[in-house]
Amino acid sequence: MTVNQPITPPAPVSKLWIAAGILFSGFAWYFSNGLTGDLWFILWVAPVPVLILALRVRPGTAFLIAFLANIIGRLSWFSYLERVAALVPAIIYTIALPLIFALIVLLTRWVVLRINAWSAIFVFPVFITLYEFVMMCFSPDGTATSLAYTQLNCLPIIQIAAITGILGVTFMVTFIPSVIALVWHYRAEKNKLIRTLSIGGGIIAVTLIWGVIRIGSPADKNMVRVGLAALTENIHSTNDDPDFGKQKVVAAEYAKQASLLAARGARVVVFPERAIAASKQMDDSITGKLRAVARRNHIFIITGYTNFKGDKERNSAVVINDEGETATDYNKVHLVVGFEQQFTPGKDIGLFNYQGKQAGVAICKDLDFQQYINRYGAAKAGFVFVPAWDFIVDDWLHSRMAILRSVENGFSQVRTARLGRLTINDYYGRVTHETSCSNSKAATLVGDVSMEHIDTIYSRFGDWFGYVILLAGIGLVSVAVQKKH
Repeated sequence: MTVNQPITPPAPVSKLWIAAGILFSGFAWYFSNGLTGDLWFILWVAPVPVLILALRVRPGTAFLIAFLANIIGRLSWFSYLERVAALVPAIIYTIALPLIFALIVLLTRWVVLRINAWSAIFVFPVFITLYEFVMMCFSPDGTATSLAYTQLNCLPIIQIAAITGILGVTFMVTFIPSVIALVWHYRAEKNKLIRTLSIGGGIIAVTLIWGVIRIGSPADKNMVRVGLAALTENIHSTNDDPDFGKQKVVAAEYAKQASLLAARGARVVVFPERAIAASKQMDDSITGKLRAVARRNHIFIITGYTNFKGDKERNSAVVINDEGETATDYNKVHLVVGFEQQFTPGKDIGLFNYQGKQAGVAICKDLDFQQYINRYGAAKAGFVFVPAWDFIVDDWLHSRMAILRSVENGFSQVRTARLGRLTINDYYGRVTHETSCSNSKAATLVGDVSMEHIDTIYSRFGDWFGYVILLAGIGLVSVAVQKKH
């Protein structure tokens, strides 16, 4: 009679090493998963102590290590969440995500110890990426919590998004620490160590080298000069009962900015989300000022506006062509939960023609949803204009979340945010021009942007990688169930 042995005997690990591992991982997550992206490289090693310790201790201890380390890291978002979502939701979010992470680490531990082979390097990244895929499909905030956004300052690694979408970036940023942890775990087993190091290291090297080669290509075909402007915040309306007399003054100020930007060579001018407000009765005297400037200067003007023109209030963006006519009137599809419940969402993407090229318009939160913006890529939009409105402290993060959609779908992007960044980027995610109005002061920006669309695998096939990850997760668990230690 054969007696099954435990999956692994608990290795003696001192409390000092456990505490050190928790603190190292916790602070590494805290500084690398913040709102700026400055310390993106620390995330590559943040999970390493947790994974190493989890493979050497009992399940309950592994769960506690993972939870405590991750909750330290999540505290970097606490003040931001309290500001945008109130105290109770901030507390729930800060506790819930570390609990989920700890469960993923437990599942990773079980599968890795069952498989007990070099292929275990895929376990942790598969389960983390699978979790993000599920969240992206069902969360009202879309991709907002993805680890991928921490890497927007590392251009080579985010190029994988052109193939896999955002999930490929998440996979790589968790694959790297997984390889490091498994190299340490198999250090005494030569065959496993060599395969883990060579295959894992090879995948990392190929991904980074391909990314470096890709961003070495120029993005300077069919350029057009664009101008961006945001007025001082105190001139804007922030309520749902605007003074339309004042809105005429605001529209006149933006019309003046459009003329100044046109004098600097801008052929397309972009203003922020809800820059003005317009009703059916007052539309001619408000947006009419912008139409006159567009017609006189032969420029396109794109502005966000609070739309009271119909029976339902909407958050909209109008594209005025160089003849002063409406090229498209777009309604924001993805509204911010808790802030925009007064608006009726739109249904369709916003496309228009500019000099024979397909162009698009979307608004702020729309860019958090990769599946929705993939429709612009599928339509072969060459550049997308984004009126936006941020929360000051998230100005870098939210602008970069939008920029990753450019890498995925092969279009350049022009984004003008109230209380945020004004950015121009190419389809490789390179920010070519940038300024800020996060200090509530007025800001303007002029730069050139390509009108060309480049085909990407993601723009053609969407979230195919997510379904591969789903199958991989099922496969890994199935293999682990059938294996005996």
